[in-house]
Parts: sequence; structure tokens; C-alpha cells
Amino acid sequence: MKKLLPFVFPTLSLLIVVFLSFRWYNARTQRGELTPFADNVAIESISPEEELGKIVGVGDFKTLDMTSLKDGAEGQVRYEIKDGKVRFTVLAGLAEGEGYQVWLQDVNSEAIRKAFDLEFKKGGYSGSAAISTEVLPFRILVSQGAVKVGQKDNVLLEAVMNNENCGEEDCVINIDELTK
Repeated sequence: MKKLLPFVFPTLSLLIVVFLSFRWYNARTQRGELTPFADNVAIESISPEEELGKIVGVGDFKTLDMTSLKDGAEGQVRYEIKDGKVRFTVLAGLAEGEGYQVWLQDVNSEAIRKAFDLEFKKGGYSGSAAISTEVLPFRILVSQGAVKVGQKDNVLLEAVMNNENCGEEDCVINIDELTK
């Protein structure tokens, strides 16, 4: 017994460190974990110059009105489907001074992904991005802060971009995704 006693304290210490490391790792990876939406598809940021010239400016762009989930919030999505991509701009009339984010969510699941932060400009908050048409349909959410799975308490506006929003020549619809 006297020969094993010097090994007991270091072994117990090592076990405690391993246990606490495991708990820390689980807490970091599972806390508010979001299911990835279109994880293998890149969301491209559109520069302010491109945004002003292509999406917000004059042109034949389609518009989706966003549904307000809170009082005083209003917005719309202007978009163009071209070259296998959905280029869209979110324009929102929201209270000034708050931090707002745009999220993309799969319409058939809780999978969600942050697209961009809205920036305050002359006409209100706006931001633009582009994503492949392979991920259609998806829901566009405007929130104040982060969106957690299953909770939409801080979601202010929402709109659904679906396959009916695009013309036949512009959309590439993945049949395998629709039959899941």
C-alpha cells in the first residue's frame, strides 16, 4: 500500500482535470448550438458599391414584403436571381441604435445560419448578400441579436424566398432536396 500511495494523488488530480475539461468542452459546443443551414454553400457579401448600383438602385428587381412580428418593424427584400445565385438586399425600418442581424433558415427544419449584420444608412437599415439557388426555399429573418434554435423571441421581420419567386431559366432546383 505504501508503494501505491504516491500514485493516488496524481492519478486523482489527473482524473479531475480530465473530467472538468470534458465538461468545459461539452458546454462550449452544445450551448445554443445552431444547426447549420447550407453549410457547404458560401454566402457572399455584396459591397456597398455593388449594392447601390445593382440591388437598391433602379432596375427590374422583384420585391418581397417582410412580415412584421413586432410592432414598429417593417421591411422588404429586393432580390434578383441570376447566374445560379440569389442576390438580395434587406431594407428595414427599425429603431435606430440597435444591432440587427439577418439570418437564413431552412423552411423545413430549424437549420439556421447568420448571413450579415444590417447597417444604418439614410433610408434605414440595409444589407446585401448572395447565395446559391441550390438552397431554395429559405426563410429570411431579421433579429435583434442572435437567434437560438426553436426560439424566435427576438425575431422582428421574416420573409420566405421560395422556388415560386424565381423564373424557370434562372433557378436550378435540386430534386433530391425537395423529396427529402
